[in-house]
Amino acid sequence: MKSGVVSPEPSLSELPILDPHPLQELLEIGAGVELVQELIGILREDVPLRMALMQSGLEARDTEKVMMEAHQLKGSSGNLGLLRLAELARQIEAEARAGRLEQVPAWLKAIPGALEEGLAALGEAFPS
Repeated sequence: MKSGVVSPEPSLSELPILDPHPLQELLEIGAGVELVQELIGILREDVPLRMALMQSGLEARDTEKVMMEAHQLKGSSGNLGLLRLAELARQIEAEARAGRLEQVPAWLKAIPGALEEGLAALGEAFPS
């Protein structure tokens, strides 16, 4: 590990991958399983786009862009109960807000794994 670069893995491993309550609450108030599946599909398409936008923001040293995209990802993943993915996005947003863009790549690199484990957990909790 490079000096000054924070590794996200230890704190993330302590978080549950999924809190099923937000989507269960949607189902309880009458949303159909189709809506839940649609939201999962939107997230699956949205995360790579947000990652690419954060990466381009890093390359341009555009703190606002990185912060905004991380904030959007934090909200969308949190709304689906993906705790680890939301935490990664929160960390990226916090680092960008603090002007520490050099810390962001370590967190950004962990997003694909968190997305995959989150999608797997959603698939188990809410089968189509």
